[in-house]
Amino acid sequence: MSVTTTEDPCVVPPAKKVRMGARAMEEYQDARAITRRETWEVMSVTNHQNLQALQELAADNTLNPANFPGVNAVDSVLNGTEQALISHAGGEVGDTLEDIIELTERARTRCKDTRTRRDRTQRRNNAFLAQMPDILRAYSSFRAWGKPVEEADNDPELLHVLVVDLFTEHSENLVLPKGCGGFSAALVRLGLVPSAPWTPSVVFTMATLDLYRVSHARCPQFSIYAFTKTLADLHGVPPRSTMHQHFSIAFDLYLDLRRRTETQVLRSLGRDSPAWRMKNCCPACTYKLEGEDQLIFSMLVTMDGNDSLKRVLRRGPDADGPGNSNERYDDRDASDGYYLPRDKVDEWARKRLADVLPTDDNGEENPCKERWKNMVNDVTAKMWGIFDETGIFLCLCRHGFALVLVDMLRSGELSKYPLAVVEHLLKHFGVDLGVGYDIGCHFCTTLDKSELGPEARESRLRCLVGAFHGHAHNRLCQVCFLALYVKGLGIEDLEGCERRFSRSNALAGCCRRASRFHRQQEITAYFKHTDDFDVYANLATFLCSNYEQALKILDDEGIVRRMMWAEDVVDGDEFVQALADEKAYLQELYKSSKTTVETPATRYVAALDDDSANATKVAQCRAAVRQAQSDAAAFTPGKSKADIALRHALEKRERTATVLADLERELNITTRWTVEHPSYKAAQKEARWLEYQRALDRLELLVVERLFELTKMNQSGTGYRLQDEKAHSQVSASPFQGSAECGGQIQCRRRYSNPPPRDPVDIEKVLEYAFLADFDLLRHSHHGVGQQYWARPAYRSVMNRWFRLERAREEINRLDIEIRRFVTWMRDEGAFLRKREAALRRSEGKTEEQAEADHELAVLLEEYRMRRERFEQSHMMRLWALKRKWGDRCTASLTPGVPLVPVSGPAAGGEGDMDVDEETPREPGLAGAEEGEGKALDDDDDSDAEGDDAHDEQVSEMLFRLTGLGIDAEERGESPKGAKSSGMVTHDDTRRASTDSSSSDSTTIDTEGEWKAHNLPRFEKLKRKFDRVNEGDKKSERAARYAEKLVDLMKEFARTHPNAAERTKWEKRADDFKRRGPEARMGARS
Repeated sequence: MSVTTTEDPCVVPPAKKVRMGARAMEEYQDARAITRRETWEVMSVTNHQNLQALQELAADNTLNPANFPGVNAVDSVLNGTEQALISHAGGEVGDTLEDIIELTERARTRCKDTRTRRDRTQRRNNAFLAQMPDILRAYSSFRAWGKPVEEADNDPELLHVLVVDLFTEHSENLVLPKGCGGFSAALVRLGLVPSAPWTPSVVFTMATLDLYRVSHARCPQFSIYAFTKTLADLHGVPPRSTMHQHFSIAFDLYLDLRRRTETQVLRSLGRDSPAWRMKNCCPACTYKLEGEDQLIFSMLVTMDGNDSLKRVLRRGPDADGPGNSNERYDDRDASDGYYLPRDKVDEWARKRLADVLPTDDNGEENPCKERWKNMVNDVTAKMWGIFDETGIFLCLCRHGFALVLVDMLRSGELSKYPLAVVEHLLKHFGVDLGVGYDIGCHFCTTLDKSELGPEARESRLRCLVGAFHGHAHNRLCQVCFLALYVKGLGIEDLEGCERRFSRSNALAGCCRRASRFHRQQEITAYFKHTDDFDVYANLATFLCSNYEQALKILDDEGIVRRMMWAEDVVDGDEFVQALADEKAYLQELYKSSKTTVETPATRYVAALDDDSANATKVAQCRAAVRQAQSDAAAFTPGKSKADIALRHALEKRERTATVLADLERELNITTRWTVEHPSYKAAQKEARWLEYQRALDRLELLVVERLFELTKMNQSGTGYRLQDEKAHSQVSASPFQGSAECGGQIQCRRRYSNPPPRDPVDIEKVLEYAFLADFDLLRHSHHGVGQQYWARPAYRSVMNRWFRLERAREEINRLDIEIRRFVTWMRDEGAFLRKREAALRRSEGKTEEQAEADHELAVLLEEYRMRRERFEQSHMMRLWALKRKWGDRCTASLTPGVPLVPVSGPAAGGEGDMDVDEETPREPGLAGAEEGEGKALDDDDDSDAEGDDAHDEQVSEMLFRLTGLGIDAEERGESPKGAKSSGMVTHDDTRRASTDSSSSDSTTIDTEGEWKAHNLPRFEKLKRKFDRVNEGDKKSERAARYAEKLVDLMKEFARTHPNAAERTKWEKRADDFKRRGPEARMGARS
């Protein structure tokens, strides 16, 4: 490539110099024609008619002298046919020409320019989209082959641009490669991303853009503006005011190319269905195996809303307030399979929810309603402020992988968002789902009464409350939804959303003033990078940490048994019953505090009191009427307020009189009671005691719930400072803190006759109480909570510890299943992708164009595979370390199982649906030896080997088992690096050559990949046969014979492998296996 560089690379050229060849000009004109045609299609009929009229007027735009009277015909004067009238003063000719020019400009009708700055973004996107097929081919070619080889050309196409790299910035006359389809595609073929679709003046290298992509994903506060200033500092030039705009355009194009190439890879693998990513993002949750135990919850997810990622809606000025939106139109989509469509969410609007949401009128008021601001039933509440998107609603699996995202639009956390998410989960994940939500108690009722209720009940979906939010809920809610008391939940806290939000809140700065597309792109790119490089990278750590935590909880089982013996508890079933009794007690208290139990006599006394009050009110109103009608009163036309008040008082007294007449007939009262009547006094005393008892029940309910919640502050391991902070936070959330409710209820005893003695209740004193028995007030309650066996402090302590033991056992059972799923997925995913990659790299039977296209796709597939495969070695080392540390107590199996659905997926049709039993061509030098050895091995094998032929070409089980040998060798000090002793294939082993590498390097990589595809299945088949005969009573001479053949095969690999480093590894493996003998395999299996 010829490059002409200016003398001073830091000086910006004064003007662009563009030289377009004939082919480039044709392509440019074709693209312009496509744009004009698209513009014509979207124009209205009126605009079509106006445009045609303008075209006709432009075609007849000649100057007719007859239309301009008083002006001399210039042509007639010039040819001498007419005489020009010129005075001695002169100037007539100049004036005439000026008049002609003015009249000509008035007669010419100008075409109206319909372009605005608001649609400039969309026009630029359309221009890039028209060239996208060529740009995408150029990008794939650059990723596979690097920069093109320079060719001699007498008529090169040159483009003068400013090239911005990481450490340099210079102007160049770039020689564009032929046959790319335009300037943009030609620049991308050179590894440069343009900032304009047709004639860019600034281009950026892909390395620069990729550095910012990764840096921004790791630190979202690192903005484009800061990055471009950083580049200016490195280049030694002053920052340019427009450089961040150029960079933003190029960065959007670069991310779009990455999304499109990944879509191509997924399409080739048969993984391009809309829900494939969500259904396969977490191998521990979704990759189910044959023969595994049935779990109570097949999958645990958590969801919650967050209002940090708001976006300001740009509006024009308006005298009455915010005007209409003036944002630029941009129809690009960056959801990338993470977002639910907005129209899908909006289906759950008032028409579908208004009649089903729980209300206070139907007796289903939630006791936690006053504590949570998102327990709002108004599904159409709007936030008519400056924000358009007011946050996100997120759903994660229990391991932290993002399942689905929803934008909250001009509103808070409404019911339609979790309902839309649950509908999506039920559609794709089926039965036995456990959904954690901070207001799961309230959402459970909403879901049950919605259109999803029958489907949710049939699918056995259960709403749960996270451990962190659960301790702020009402005690009655805790006994039903708290994670500690839910069977099958394990030690999962269901608070993954809060942990993710604590990190994603860093995106708030770059989302607040962004466009809708850029905000969505920021959020999607962040969650995608976090899933691949944080959540997946720490998946084995998550599983091992939870396993160790559960085992440490089980270490206290002996102590808990002794505490149960001291409390005369035989087994844990008594604790389950105690929890049920506590729930029934709290339900009775809650019900009694809300209901009214009255006799006809008490109602009659209440009616008499109302009648007396109404009589007094009528007398007062009549006095007010007389006052209003007096001469001293001001004149009021029509009815006065006093007259209206009197009419209302009389009507109310008549209604009360009707009620009194009905009660007198019911009680057979002939003479109306007076305040001195004995029956009146008795009924009045009974009514006051009932009112007092209801207030006491309500107070007791609040106190019981608050005390049970305050016990969390006194748990072991909590310092005094933290206890004090928790106490004040509990006080601020206390329902009886404001004394408007509690104080009024306690003061009621002072208004009634002969109340029992009571001490005043002070909220500060409540915080000093540790147990229920300290409350003297509760001892006078007719329910008697202090005498309940489950309310004793010692009993409650051992009950909670027993529930923790149960949850720890459930967690171990779940982790045993998830670890085996994870190991199996790593084996199958690696084998499937490697086999597909090898098939793409083979060139037999393909045309040159097809072979080149397949090679480009194979390079992209390799990058897709290494995105997660780079972490597999560390995953296996952590899992083996867990097995060695806990020995027999760790019951997780690291032997891969058989999946219910292959890793390629049921939708993997066409080229992506690759059968693992497909026959692989063998290299000529190894065909004879492999056939002879295979025949000898088949003679020694038993009948059980027949069923293993379907898995002969799955490689990763051998890789994982050798990891155990490598870890043991590392502990002995034989290999300081785990990657060299484990047998795992690392990123360095399979990484393709750089784009600047020569063609011989690519050939070496291709040969190595084919060698693995052809030879590793031989090792795998022999390894499985050795494992079968090396178990239990089968250990015999056959095991030693297979071990000897394994050593010989590994030595053969040490001689024939094309990579020198791999030959050394295979030689070390052979020596290590031979030194340890058959017993080494049994030790690794245990």
